[in-house]
Amino acid sequence: MDRFQRSMFRLHAKNSYLELKRQEFQAWVGRIFEFGFVGDYLVIRLTQGDGGLDGIILSQNAVVAVYAPRSTTNSTLRDKIESDFNKALETVTSHDVQMEKFVFVHNDEGLTKEIGVTLLGLRQSNPDISCEVWTFESLWRLMESRLSEDQLNDLLGEVPNSQEMARLEMPAIRDVVQHLAAVKADPLPLGDITIPDSKKLEYNQLNEYNQHILRGGRSKLRKVAQYFDGMTDPTIGEEIAEGFRKKYAACRESSISPDETFETLWDFAGGNHFTVPSQQAGVTAVISHFFESCDIFENVPES
Repeated sequence: MDRFQRSMFRLHAKNSYLELKRQEFQAWVGRIFEFGFVGDYLVIRLTQGDGGLDGIILSQNAVVAVYAPRSTTNSTLRDKIESDFNKALETVTSHDVQMEKFVFVHNDEGLTKEIGVTLLGLRQSNPDISCEVWTFESLWRLMESRLSEDQLNDLLGEVPNSQEMARLEMPAIRDVVQHLAAVKADPLPLGDITIPDSKKLEYNQLNEYNQHILRGGRSKLRKVAQYFDGMTDPTIGEEIAEGFRKKYAACRESSISPDETFETLWDFAGGNHFTVPSQQAGVTAVISHFFESCDIFENVPES
């Protein structure tokens, strides 16, 4: 598995992490743990009444609880952690079993900082039990370190590798351009927002995985430019560029991170619409084209 393919898997994993809710998210996390701890992870069936346990890592005497409601609040999340911890402790204690670790997995990263006091209280009340909260990065570390390419394909779907990126042809670019021509971006927010050109991946503070994706797309910049140059209606390319500008401006106005902006633009370009690896390679090439042609992300300031 090359770095480009690994980065594509991460992008797909992040989308699943954010989009799946309730039992779908619970089942998805269960599969990650089953793949990551083969023969060592026990999924608790939903129909049995989990008693605060969605899964058990046998070798670690660890209980896993998973939570992904459609919406939540700080107080609701804190109550859920405490409730699952206490129910899990009661369940294992009633069977004369010791719980040495409690892992709480949820998919609302913005709330993580608010539950530190709750974790501190649980640890002080139960000093023999390790308490962990897992969000995306913890799940990704498990996937990246323990899951094989076949397991990632099974969990996330197939993604292109560097060789497939190198084989990108015009039909896949056409599919992406036609998709973009049909979608509408959000209107520009109030106020002036300058969208300068972009020359340096590092300056935009994208993580290494998203940098690998954009670098992979760079290899096909000439092919994308040739496609736009050959279009009978030259206004389509500018309309798509304007769509990217509007979407990027809306992201900046909402103050989301550079990586969240990239993920939003990826979705806008059809990254979560297309499932065929060649088309995903096309999405990568088109985003890289507009990244390089001054339409999205920040320019390095002049010295």
